[in-house]
Amino acid sequence: MALSGTLKDFGIADILQLIGHQTKTGRLSMRSGNEEVEVFFIEGNVVFASEKARKSSNLLGALLLRAELLTQQHLDEALATQQRTLKRLGDILVDGAIVTQQQLAQMMRLQTTETLYKLFAWKNGWYEFSQEDVDNSRSTFDAIRAESILLEGFRRMDEWPQVRKKVPWTDATFEKLKELDTRDLPSIDDGGLGLDGAAEIDKPAEKHKLVYKLAVNGKDVQKIIDASRLGEFEALKALSELMEWGFLKPLAPERGAKALAAGFKAQTKKLTGAGAIVRLALSFAFFVATLFVVRWVAPQLGSARPENPARHGALARVIAHDQLVRLENALELYKTEHGDYPQALKQLVEGQLLSDQDLRYPYRELYYYRRTPQGFVLLPPLD
Repeated sequence: MALSGTLKDFGIADILQLIGHQTKTGRLSMRSGNEEVEVFFIEGNVVFASEKARKSSNLLGALLLRAELLTQQHLDEALATQQRTLKRLGDILVDGAIVTQQQLAQMMRLQTTETLYKLFAWKNGWYEFSQEDVDNSRSTFDAIRAESILLEGFRRMDEWPQVRKKVPWTDATFEKLKELDTRDLPSIDDGGLGLDGAAEIDKPAEKHKLVYKLAVNGKDVQKIIDASRLGEFEALKALSELMEWGFLKPLAPERGAKALAAGFKAQTKKLTGAGAIVRLALSFAFFVATLFVVRWVAPQLGSARPENPARHGALARVIAHDQLVRLENALELYKTEHGDYPQALKQLVEGQLLSDQDLRYPYRELYYYRRTPQGFVLLPPLD
């Protein structure tokens, strides 16, 4: 698959969707201004992402240091060993028992995801995907589905302005307003902390308890972001929710009101839209091949739909390719009749183009649909 061009014509969402759907293995190179990023895929899943000219503050050693996983002396010694042996820094730190394999995997995954999510703010740039063998050993964490990155990227772009508005300073500290029990908080090294789902109203989740514990210990915003290992967005969102629920009160830096105005102005410049997102058009040959596989492994597609459709597994994803064709055709027909794509998939049912079950088959959840200025994005739900 030869894929190259500009981000104005084919956005990051479309690229990720295409590589994920076609389960491609290779390297995606992207460049915008002085920034250049490489993303490596194996069977449509992200295994690693790196910046060609990564800022020193975003290097693995600096991240581990700010996360309080090692000391400056440990880092200096490991870097000296790296110069002599040319071994990877992570391997040196694990072999020397400075960090555990799980801690290294956690930080490398964070480094990769933070690199990926900032791509959604790129408005202009160039990209090229080349199919090639990828060494899986360069990644220490489980591969990430392209669809998962896409959905999370949209969520962050939607919520980021409000989150940053509530926490405009990186050097602010916090005053405890009411007690939050953190005694049941698991170790941050156990993995998965903060990924236990959305919190209920006034019932903080694990990530809120972690951020609260760091805040009441006197850390400022930036140190909370670094030590929590949640990433900038998740840490700031947890802080803003703790403030909203009345657990914490932000204490502005000594610069006072001027700091608020300057900090907010600086951060506003960083907030950009997700860029032009155009609709993905898979080739006719790909559809024919997919339909052949579907008809071979799932002949029941030509008959009535089962009452309890499958939700997990490779078979459901194979069947979903056929269902995506039906949904995309219905969306195009709706546009022909009404002049634009629908705001929501349920309008296809109201227009008698599809049944309600078509919006979720072969899953229990609805397909993810988002209308954009230049088309739409359509994805199966994450299983």
